[in-house]
Amino acid sequence: MGKLNSTFRRLPGFVFLAVFFAAAPMLQAGGKISDEDRCEYPVWSVKSAEKNCERIAYALVSKVFGTQVWVVRPDLPQNKLMLTSKSWNRHPYWSWDGTKLAFAGGDANGVQQLWIMDDDGGGPKQLTDTAEDKLYPVLSPQYNRIAYFSVVKEQATVNIMDLDKNNEVKVVARCGNITQNTVLSPAAWSPDMKYLAYVKLDSEFKNENVYIIDINSREERQLTKNGYIGSGLAWSPDGNSILFPAPSVNSRNFSLFKCDVNTGELSELIPLVTPLGAAFSPSGKKICYVKNYQIWSADADGRNQRQVTVPEVVVDLKAWEVRKKQNMAALLKLKEFVGHKVWLRKNIWTSAGQKLNKLTECELSNVRNKIMLPGKEVVTDKASFTIEIELKIEGKKFFVVYLNEIDGYLEDFSRFFFFEDPVKTRNWPASIWEAIKNRDVLIGMTPEQVLLSLGEPSEMLSNPSSRNEIWDYKFIGTISFENGRVKEFKPVMSIKYSGGGAK
Repeated sequence: MGKLNSTFRRLPGFVFLAVFFAAAPMLQAGGKISDEDRCEYPVWSVKSAEKNCERIAYALVSKVFGTQVWVVRPDLPQNKLMLTSKSWNRHPYWSWDGTKLAFAGGDANGVQQLWIMDDDGGGPKQLTDTAEDKLYPVLSPQYNRIAYFSVVKEQATVNIMDLDKNNEVKVVARCGNITQNTVLSPAAWSPDMKYLAYVKLDSEFKNENVYIIDINSREERQLTKNGYIGSGLAWSPDGNSILFPAPSVNSRNFSLFKCDVNTGELSELIPLVTPLGAAFSPSGKKICYVKNYQIWSADADGRNQRQVTVPEVVVDLKAWEVRKKQNMAALLKLKEFVGHKVWLRKNIWTSAGQKLNKLTECELSNVRNKIMLPGKEVVTDKASFTIEIELKIEGKKFFVVYLNEIDGYLEDFSRFFFFEDPVKTRNWPASIWEAIKNRDVLIGMTPEQVLLSLGEPSEMLSNPSSRNEIWDYKFIGTISFENGRVKEFKPVMSIKYSGGGAK
């Protein structure tokens, strides 16, 4: 994969100097810049029916997490969610309705294949299995085709996979030979799906230009003349322009350009970008792009630039890396439970405000890393590493549980779930289970039954090893145990006393 991953190495030295000097002011905050947070190839989603927000998916290159697909909300950039977790995953692209993501991911042999998954990383499906590398999948506006780059024996082609015809593949354009210095770029669909824009490759970077090809007739025309096209193409939703990075008119630094599809007229929108992708928002009113290896957004005319993701600037770099490794190790361990049934130990509120009752049977359908940055602070040491758990109940998805590094991911996990049906594994009468569901206490309950009903007490007022204990629940009441059974319950407010006893 040396040739295909050469984009970072291929960038001229002035790009890296620009990155360093742009980040230099952050060092004054007492932090160090980690080189583990490099973003590339952002793409903007619509508001799906299930997610009432727009999202930007992108690839993040990290020494700890590997190269993975992440998402961030442009209106809530503090929260970053990792959708993939294994192998090498790159070049995400949204479906038109925001419910699916195509991406390029490594298979068991290290070959880059085309994949598609749900918008939250669930249900990944491998679409190809041939021996050549396949990169930059781009879903058509109607979601029935994928255009992508394929490389066979140093020959690059733009192909189309027809999802309506058993993934039938056709070669659309032959792009030329590639070498160690070739800069590859994704293709771009026209909104009416009649045309593809792509970069015709050359052994010399200066001769690479944008071409537009008719999908049916295969007639093509050259759009740009100046060469030096960076990696990234996007066709505007109104069909009138194409966005791409290229060297600035007045310097050797890369800028983001908009090219009129009909006239070929160029407009320089944003200077000093990193040439690793660009995209329009679904409305066409905004764009996202890469600058200093971070994701930025702006108006479609280049105004109102705003940084969406932030680089890792940390005081204690060693501790930061340890936290990331612990987070990733826990995630991979919890992946082993995906697809298994679990039962809730406690009532849980979903991220959408729905209440899931304790003892509910669920399928654990996915787990994802979630990093929650500390607001507007520059130094990110206080970022919270969490793991988000997705549950499926009667076919519906719920995003509910955030496991926190402070409590211990795996320990926290076991406090939320049973791994076997507790009703079947415990020979307790129905009255006990009814009391547990209602957060009630019965005379004669065991400590385990009380814990299931009320959770951990605020304080244990006697020696925990004693058979006679008093548990204090703030705002609920106190419970006296004698010989391992509830002797008396004195409620305060929210729990009513049940006169019946447990048998």
